[in-house]
Amino acid sequence: MRKFFISGLAVLLTSASAHAADLAARPYTKAPAPVASVFNWTGFYVGGFVGGAFGDGNALSTEPTFSGGFPYNFATFPNSYNLSSSVIAGGTVGWNYQPVGSNWLFGLEGEAGYIHLARTVQDINAINAGLAYPDSLDTTRIGDWYGVIAGRLGLVVDRVLFYGKGGVAFVGKSYSFADNCAVGGCGPGIANLARSQTQVTWAAGGGVEYAFTPNWSVKGEYLYLATHESYTVSGIANGAPVSNVHTDPGVHTAKVGINYRFGAPVVAKY
Repeated sequence: MRKFFISGLAVLLTSASAHAADLAARPYTKAPAPVASVFNWTGFYVGGFVGGAFGDGNALSTEPTFSGGFPYNFATFPNSYNLSSSVIAGGTVGWNYQPVGSNWLFGLEGEAGYIHLARTVQDINAINAGLAYPDSLDTTRIGDWYGVIAGRLGLVVDRVLFYGKGGVAFVGKSYSFADNCAVGGCGPGIANLARSQTQVTWAAGGGVEYAFTPNWSVKGEYLYLATHESYTVSGIANGAPVSNVHTDPGVHTAKVGINYRFGAPVVAKY
């Protein structure tokens, strides 16, 4: 019995030693490194903004003249005047695409908002003729609305986006020359010239945007609206046709905004 026990113990020890040798022979496997992630700007977004706007020069109105070249107010000095600055506010909707592994971003953005640059002044030729206010008023307005559809090209540094944008702008505008006063020191004339339009032009600018969460970002942006143009305005003065030429300035805008991205992805980087 004792001999049988010793033989069995020897077999067990031999087997355990061989198993331990097998375990020791297994190669060492390093634990997988943690997966790093990188922020990606791809996705649809909506947002809002507020800011300011001002003209890049003065509005300019020539003196209305009759078909024979005779001026309405007996002189032909151009009437030059600056427009008031404006608060702007509105909303944006857009789409960004950033290829995986790239620092470039491509996008399309639409914005629409409120803008109001305006002024009414007495015609300088009426002043020179010694006519009393409110005789012969020039009124210019850029606004009260505008819209832009623009492409965006950006350079991404993780959660910071530097971008330029450019596209087509739609801007509501109006101009009038009006003399509806024919009593007292206003003079005997009555004149009305007016034009309202939606100008289709270009817009360009750029900005910087920072994503402070995977879905929310803030931005600062400059955008120029190319509203500068000259056009002829026709009307009636004392029952006869008259016309003049009016020039609008371009508009500088600056704004801050906030955007919300839907399902903003964070892409794994191995």
